Amino acid sequence: MRKIARSNNVSVYGFYWGALMTEQTILKICVFTTAAFAILGVCWGLYAGSGMVLFDGIYSTISLLLSLVSLLVLKQIQSANEDMRFPFGKAHFEPLIILFKSLIVIGVCLFSSIDAVLVVLEGGRNVAIESALIYAIISTIGCFIIFMFLLIKNRSIGSKLLNAEKNQWFGDTVLSVGVLAGFSVSLLLRDSQYSQLIPYADPVMVVIASCLFILMPMKTLLAAGKEILYYQVSDDQLQPIDDEASTIAKQLNAQYKLRMVSIGREVNIELNFLMSKGLLSIAEMDAIRNRISQAAEQLNEQHWVNVNFTACKTWL
Repeated sequence: MRKIARSNNVSVYGFYWGALMTEQTILKICVFTTAAFAILGVCWGLYAGSGMVLFDGIYSTISLLLSLVSLLVLKQIQSANEDMRFPFGKAHFEPLIILFKSLIVIGVCLFSSIDAVLVVLEGGRNVAIESALIYAIISTIGCFIIFMFLLIKNRSIGSKLLNAEKNQWFGDTVLSVGVLAGFSVSLLLRDSQYSQLIPYADPVMVVIASCLFILMPMKTLLAAGKEILYYQVSDDQLQPIDDEASTIAKQLNAQYKLRMVSIGREVNIELNFLMSKGLLSIAEMDAIRNRISQAAEQLNEQHWVNVNFTACKTWL
């Protein structure tokens, strides 16, 4: 038997959906803020003639589109209605969108870094340094505020979507600090003997920022990939369920096989018992399922439990 098990406490169930609504609101705030930065970055980059500022604006535009996709996916995930098109649920949507977002970011950064290298080979690019410096200050402050906002809010929610969003804003903050430092150095070099290096500062910063942004989503990319591949959960997550399964197996004088994966915000558990003798009533089997479900609730309120009993080792 398979079932989606959630807390029997109505107030806890309500809190879970409340957390999702908070998550949706936070993503909407990110969308509007990203839109503002995208418009500001593209327009300012074109005005100042800075490839670095333009890259920041283009990156924000890509982030905006990805945030909108995240919002749509979140609405699908939080839908309480059963969808016959997805008989095993929609939990896999979350790692899929994280994987998609990470690959898009990496692709944009690769393209930008190649373009910047070509600019360096062509002799660099002249930039309105004072204007670009003002943008860098605004961007650094704004990105840091949003990053801290996401960091604080996600502590109580624990959303992987918000974590991916937070990582993007952290990357934006690091990028903005780097741009601020780079243009500050360029301003100091303008009246020095090294002024001929200034045209190279802008494209070099694009290359450095692009490389950093390629590394940034790697952790979430690998984590999402593991979930999509149904990679086994960590030992810390597995241990409580395995302990309960072992206790039940000893009581039944049976062997058992436990399979457990984490997909998005859901934990999937399959537990098979190889019975040596005797029969269990339906009530006894359901009681065992409830024990596993209660153990799973300590790990994740949303989980999928499948407990089977067999006398044939082939089905173990």
